[in-house]
Amino acid sequence: MKQQLTAWQKRDEHSDTLPMEQVQVLYAHLPSSLSISAILALILVVIQAPVIDAGIRFGWLALLFAVLLWRVALLMAWRRSADIMTPADAKQWLLRFRLALIVTGMVWGMGGVVLVPSDDISHQVYVAFTLAGLSAGSATVLAIDRLSVLGFILPVLLSLIVPLSVTDNTLSQGMGAMLSLFLLFLLLSARDTRQRLEENFHLRVKAAQSEESLLKMLESSPIATRISDLGSNRVVFANSCYNDLLEIPDDKIIGVRPSSYYADPKEFAEIEEAVARGEKVVDKLIEIRSPGSSQWVKWVLASYFPIEYQEKPAVLGWFYDITDRKLVEDEVEHEAFHDALTGLPNRLHFHNRLHKAIANAEHKQTDLALMFIDLDRFKPVNDQFGHDTGDLLLKVVADRIVACLRQSDIAARIGGDEFVVLLSGVGSDENALVIGEKIRYALCQPFEIEGLTLHISSSIGVAIYPKDAEKEDDLIKRADIAMYTAKARGRNSVVAYRPGMQGEGD
Repeated sequence: MKQQLTAWQKRDEHSDTLPMEQVQVLYAHLPSSLSISAILALILVVIQAPVIDAGIRFGWLALLFAVLLWRVALLMAWRRSADIMTPADAKQWLLRFRLALIVTGMVWGMGGVVLVPSDDISHQVYVAFTLAGLSAGSATVLAIDRLSVLGFILPVLLSLIVPLSVTDNTLSQGMGAMLSLFLLFLLLSARDTRQRLEENFHLRVKAAQSEESLLKMLESSPIATRISDLGSNRVVFANSCYNDLLEIPDDKIIGVRPSSYYADPKEFAEIEEAVARGEKVVDKLIEIRSPGSSQWVKWVLASYFPIEYQEKPAVLGWFYDITDRKLVEDEVEHEAFHDALTGLPNRLHFHNRLHKAIANAEHKQTDLALMFIDLDRFKPVNDQFGHDTGDLLLKVVADRIVACLRQSDIAARIGGDEFVVLLSGVGSDENALVIGEKIRYALCQPFEIEGLTLHISSSIGVAIYPKDAEKEDDLIKRADIAMYTAKARGRNSVVAYRPGMQGEGD
């Protein structure tokens, strides 16, 4: 019984709001309808001048314009009260519209009588064509209200159909019959259009109710959720969890541009493009940040879905805050790929970077240089002063190597006192040797470690891709050969690989 009452209540709500919908549509089309009606009337009066007395023509035109002015005044009055209109007011405005429309139809119907000559078939056809066209346009514009359609079309077309049908002229009778069929077609077409409009109205009401239920559900969700307009890229709805995620007060979230919170604007643009194509984006790792400052950085697992909100394309976004988990994962990953002592990439990470660097150089047709660095006289430091002092020395060595490099270069520790350096886009052997010499000089300067002055040096071997080797393993081997050649030549030197060096065939 409760379900039945709910259904009747919803039907009553629809019946209360339908007149408001009808009034909105009818009055919205009124300016164009009045303009077309006035233009057609003027043309008709001019065309019928040769066959209809001027007094009749201009008398009818004056009457029609008086009615049109009445409807203009009605339109202006409606516009002043449209914003505060209630369902009860809408019914009154609908009645006024119908009344003025029926009077307009009667005046046009009068024109169909007084402006049609009895002995000139061509002018009869012209009037019939004009009134039929006016009726066809009106049937479409007025279709949302059945009484408006009947109130206008019947007096307009019957004023032609009846006189034409009762004449003795066969051609006139035929025109009357055709107009009768045309009238039937317009009524049936208007009925079908009205049904579609009412169905659309009920669907929109239902959608609005569903939208309200959706917003209530999203507001109570423990997941950060927002809806943004796809066209303007502005937030149109956000729940409290989303406010907390972006650290924005509730009263300032609406209208915010979500793109301003993405660390990578290109990433946001790609997501928007995918959603605009009707695609959904699920479980994408996104970095967000406080715009204009480094106040906070967070990581979220985000999903995006195309929806329609307030009759516009929109994006529904869900955001799981995984910042704590991401930080733990980053720390674990850093430990797995970096040397615990110096913080430089370790052997595994270096091989990954070298593999990618060679692939990129091959694609861009550029070169790169690989340096092997082995410290000279490091073992005596460990033996004489202990491993703690040796570890501190390795840290300072790593810092000096990095200080000699460009931002695009990579240094790694691959063994006890062994380091490698990857230089991208060096351009020539000489450029690589210059950087190698810079590192050699930095490492042969005294080190002040816990009150001790320590002296070491380095042997550096350099191999160039693709001149010396095109494969990763070959490039490593040849840089290693060049490094051992530097040691063999007395250490504390930088040597570029050359074919035929000792160890080449090993």
